[in-house]
Amino acid sequence: MTEMFNNPMKDNLVEKELPLEQIAEKLLDHAGDSVWGFEIYYHKRPDGDAVGSAYGLALGLASLGACVKVVDSEQHVPEMYRYQTDPAERMLYSGETVRTLRIAVDTATQSRLGRNSNVGMDYVLDHHVTNLISDDSHLPAPYRYVEPEAASCAEIILKLLKFMRVSITKQMADLLYMGLVTDVSCFRSLSTTPASLEAAAELAACGADIVEIGRHHYMRKTPGQIGMEKEVYDRLVFSEDNEVVGSYVNALDYAHHAITDPDLGDFMNTVDQICKPDKGIAHVHVLVREYKPGICRISVTSRLPVNAAKICGMLGGGGHENAAGAEMEGDPRDILEEVMRFCRKEVEENL
Repeated sequence: MTEMFNNPMKDNLVEKELPLEQIAEKLLDHAGDSVWGFEIYYHKRPDGDAVGSAYGLALGLASLGACVKVVDSEQHVPEMYRYQTDPAERMLYSGETVRTLRIAVDTATQSRLGRNSNVGMDYVLDHHVTNLISDDSHLPAPYRYVEPEAASCAEIILKLLKFMRVSITKQMADLLYMGLVTDVSCFRSLSTTPASLEAAAELAACGADIVEIGRHHYMRKTPGQIGMEKEVYDRLVFSEDNEVVGSYVNALDYAHHAITDPDLGDFMNTVDQICKPDKGIAHVHVLVREYKPGICRISVTSRLPVNAAKICGMLGGGGHENAAGAEMEGDPRDILEEVMRFCRKEVEENL
């Protein structure tokens, strides 16, 4: 039986970056042993990739006869994803097991586990560059696979399930396609790669409803989402040279439009699509969301050589070169002004 660590957070933790094939072999060993059960975790304020990757992996392990539970980082899965997760939950069995193997997907740091941040992980499966062992802020675990080149964690889970010789059902394909399509903004983000398109084609061949899922997340908007978009457009700010574009929403906006932050979905896309007055593309886009009074989430997208992960790293966050995030406390207008100064400095140093 594969040796596991009881407390991956202890000081003498030995971490290993393993090839995905070896991760698959280890998980297969445990999936076939009734002593072991699985718990799958994902980050707070989850996006489609976190949810789709977690439930896609859960269904794959369950198909091998394993007891599996997906552990939410919030009180419940955001409403916009429940059309897929509610049916998936009915396929999972989380009965009594002697030992539990904990897996974190799409989660770059311990704090991003939210209410589960005190739980030690046995495995990490992720695609954030700031989750590499070389980064001091990475999420610790004995066994890890991090592929920064992957546009979504869902692509990694798809490859993992194939290594585990899992037959990809339509339900798994739908979940993984949701994860993929929401992390590449319906194939419009700079993170989209040929591998992303190949994964999408493979999932479509497995039965994923690519048209309906795409329309659900990118063409259908509630009155609350439309109202929040209007707030963003009304508060757009451009740097003097138009290379940095930003906006914000505050806690009162959420209350006024009767919407929660998770239900906004890929809301950064609202700012990211804004171009310069000459229709050129700005190098940096910033959105500040005061999702709780005095607590703000900063989202930054950039075009290289300006690095979004570097910008957010200076703010205590992280992510990808082209898209990253951080959290700060304060007034969203003041935070937007401060973050845009950081971004402007990066533009000056790199262009």
